[in-house]
Amino acid sequence: MFISLGAFTAAAEGHSFKGEKTLGLNVGYCGSNRSALAGIEFSYRFNRWFRIAPEADYVFRRHGRDALMLNLNTQYPLLFSADRMAFYPQIGVNYSSWNYHYDKNDPAYDEATSRISRFGLNLGAGYEVDMTPSLRLAVLADYVLVKDFNSFNATVRIAYRF
Repeated sequence: MFISLGAFTAAAEGHSFKGEKTLGLNVGYCGSNRSALAGIEFSYRFNRWFRIAPEADYVFRRHGRDALMLNLNTQYPLLFSADRMAFYPQIGVNYSSWNYHYDKNDPAYDEATSRISRFGLNLGAGYEVDMTPSLRLAVLADYVLVKDFNSFNATVRIAYRF
């Protein structure tokens, strides 16, 4: 029992947080048009308590609308369970570019001429688990505040740590 406890303590002390990077895939739900979303996220950790996480998501077309959402988030991990799990609040800047497609019979239905783009804020919280030293699973719920396009988003993420 003492050997196991010593191994966990040594592993926790030996973890270097500075410079930790992840590259992950997101899938989830966008509440603005009640559709699926998919994307990619990269994160860079500056220290134990702070990381930056740029993200790009595509919201699939539903009800005549689809979007590209770009986020620049800051995350503040609160670690527990020998630093293998974390809860993190997040805040960031959002750029949303929504495209409208109303009439399926119109020849311009698949064109992107009716695009509306806006900046906004992104507030949320997530929970992550390091399954192995190089594999991380996470869930995130956030609210995007953008004029005319406010949205609750929920995503699941799988990421490679390096």
